[in-house]
Amino acid sequence: MRAYIGVFAELLTNFVAFKRSLGFKYDTVADELYRFSRFSETFQMSEPVLTRDIVQAWNTKRPNEGLKTNARRAYTLRQFALYLNSVGCKAYIAPPDTNTRHYTFIPYIFTHNEIERIFANSDQLYPRRYSTLPLILPVILRMLYSCGLRISEAVHLQNKHVNLQEGILEIKNSKFGKDRLVPMSEAMTHICRQYYPVLHKHSSMEDYFFMKADRQPVTRDNVYRRFREILWESGISHGGKGMGPRLHDLRHTFAVHALKHAVDRQTDVYCALPILSTYLGHASIEATSQYVRLTADAFPEIRVVLDQTCGYVIPEVAWE
Repeated sequence: MRAYIGVFAELLTNFVAFKRSLGFKYDTVADELYRFSRFSETFQMSEPVLTRDIVQAWNTKRPNEGLKTNARRAYTLRQFALYLNSVGCKAYIAPPDTNTRHYTFIPYIFTHNEIERIFANSDQLYPRRYSTLPLILPVILRMLYSCGLRISEAVHLQNKHVNLQEGILEIKNSKFGKDRLVPMSEAMTHICRQYYPVLHKHSSMEDYFFMKADRQPVTRDNVYRRFREILWESGISHGGKGMGPRLHDLRHTFAVHALKHAVDRQTDVYCALPILSTYLGHASIEATSQYVRLTADAFPEIRVVLDQTCGYVIPEVAWE
């Protein structure tokens, strides 16, 4: 991280350290705040007072800047202003309605039939001499769905993180810097046991579980490009870049199907949410509760049950 400059330098450093102590990585935000520290120098201040003029100047939309980028910049500065107030410093806090993040993307929840078609078509990928993807795709797509992993978590798995005896994945340093253990189903464990000796006949425990021929990990882009081909073969329309369905929607679908399964088994969803939150590696129950609304939308027949058991956690917000 670059050293901050100007009158806010020490406070910015302390703010980022505070956020990281809570488990946030804050790398991108730290870079944004560095740009703010340079920006603040133009005001020639002698004291670290975050005035309304500075905030409004920073929040002003720049030429050719997208609305989401502008909103993100404003949100970051608002968080810093709230921190300043909490430690006794003067800071103007812009109204939240001008700085809230814009959630415009609605997750695509695959049906069970669509999931089956995706798996069937991933099994039919034509082998390529110098590519391990035809071998990897059937396994990694099943893992994203059956374990609810983020694609970044899957591609960074090393052999030492995959316990084929117990059927447990060890996720290291994931989002918010969290580690967690993810139990796999018996079926997913069996698939991994079949896959391992084929790709890793001469591998070490330090090698990546999903690795290319050069022993480097497959990338998110590698998987996503082939995933779009599989969607096409499966008759599932794709709206283009940024429009989905996305790889991440396999994780969303896992969560929704898990909640639907809980309702079908007459499990108290209120009690199931903390368990699902831990399994997914969420920072809070609030993040997991978003799936209650998606579950109600995907399966209208259980809406009454969800409203009765945990209607208070169903958020009236859009998603990104």
